[in-house]
Amino acid sequence: MIAKLSGFFESLEERGADMRVVVLVTSFGDFAKAATPERVRVTFRKCPLRPAEHISVTARLMPPPPEAVRPGGCDFARDAFFKGFGAVGSGLGVIERAPPPLLLQINAAIDSARNDMTKRIARIIGGQAGAEAAALVTGKRGLISEETNKILHGAGIYRIVSISGLHMVLAAGAIFWLARAILALMPGIALHWPLKKIAAVLAMAGATGYCIFSGSEVATERSLIMILVMLGTIVADRPTLSMRNLAISALIVMAMEPDSVLGPSFQMSLGAVAALIAFAEWQRRRAPQAGSQPGLLARTFRAVRLGLAGMLLTSLIAGAATGPFGAYHFQTFNPFGVLGNMMALPFVSLVVMPTAMVGAILYPLGLDGAAWWIMGLATEPALAASGFVAGLDGSTQVIPAYDVSAVLCLGAALILLTLLTTWLRFAAVLLLAAGVALAASPQRANTYIDREAAGVAARSRAGQLGIMGRPGNVVLEQWLRADGDSRKARDATVHSGAACDSKGCIVTLPDVATVAWSRNPETVK
Repeated sequence: MIAKLSGFFESLEERGADMRVVVLVTSFGDFAKAATPERVRVTFRKCPLRPAEHISVTARLMPPPPEAVRPGGCDFARDAFFKGFGAVGSGLGVIERAPPPLLLQINAAIDSARNDMTKRIARIIGGQAGAEAAALVTGKRGLISEETNKILHGAGIYRIVSISGLHMVLAAGAIFWLARAILALMPGIALHWPLKKIAAVLAMAGATGYCIFSGSEVATERSLIMILVMLGTIVADRPTLSMRNLAISALIVMAMEPDSVLGPSFQMSLGAVAALIAFAEWQRRRAPQAGSQPGLLARTFRAVRLGLAGMLLTSLIAGAATGPFGAYHFQTFNPFGVLGNMMALPFVSLVVMPTAMVGAILYPLGLDGAAWWIMGLATEPALAASGFVAGLDGSTQVIPAYDVSAVLCLGAALILLTLLTTWLRFAAVLLLAAGVALAASPQRANTYIDREAAGVAARSRAGQLGIMGRPGNVVLEQWLRADGDSRKARDATVHSGAACDSKGCIVTLPDVATVAWSRNPETVK
């Protein structure tokens, strides 16, 4: 409906010529307070807005979709519920403003600072490298073009622009190393104080600040919890990399965000960390006893060799652990993801993130320009490497959506492989085989019907889905992707399987039955 929307401007993200604003609602039309959404997401044409101010504007709002567009598909309604979004829409007409309360001023000031830093980084570096670098620091991804998003997805490294585990680990690790190195230069402190514990506490504080500044998204908060638990073990004189610590982190996350268990971020991050910890424990048990100390050249060669091997192994292990969950949720597989990670992550880990930390420290002083320039020098080749990998034939494979039973078998296999240390772990082979068999023979639907009857997809005799009517592009692409079809919604061939006239369309199914979609209910007979 269209009505007067009043509320506090909470956050903003620019997207081309538009800006997407989150409004903490105080009133909407004649709705009673109990029925008014907590917050809504509204799109405006670009206009000046100050952080946290109270705005009133005529808005056209729609409820989140009531259900997934296909059985087992992404449930936008569930995600919107747990994020507190009661509606989405667009703003119409003139925006009226009023002063905001203090707490919202603080939150909005942080969001404004993120937007300002995003613009500054993007301006200094320029191009899509600047947009990617800005997203790495602030979490604002609106300046990244759709083409760049496709490249990052195709190379299997899109996670570098989504602030989560990778960024939090690099940021906390950099602070931990830097704090410990600086303190070690002070003999009075180094000889009498526990430097490692002090560095861990400083890293915990820095990681928390980075999480707050980057927008405190669900994936970032989840990564922060895991990092705080791991760093806390240093303070408590406990082993850092252990399954027990991972379990504690998972329990805290599930207590705070129970809905996250159903999402890809929780499943993929926990699966990757579990696999890496299990491999580290296995490697620790097989480590040779210390012998004679080799020379400098030999130590250097060994460090380089182990670094390259470690990067390859961690990419392979993490990719294998997260692959089943990624394929289940997104119906895509990136066979060259390991290559993309090996080519791009050294730039990100060794140059981009350290200079980003330096730039963030110097930003309030206005001395950050050189840091962003150096960051851009490393971002350009990382983006170029991603483009090379994404350009390889078959870099992105679309696979049919498989049933939840397949991912349960594959997930159970991962649990057995990572948690058990005896011969019983080989029972995972049976679950792995069952999961692969179920995933390789998915039950594909022959017909999809849009919730508003705007369109229908039915399998034609050619074996592909034929589209009747005009379902939304997001809906249509989910249907196609679930069918293992890589065509896009705007591809003209998606309508080739249907026979249409002025009254409607029909598709003949492989079993000779037909599905008809009518443009007018009166023509249905």
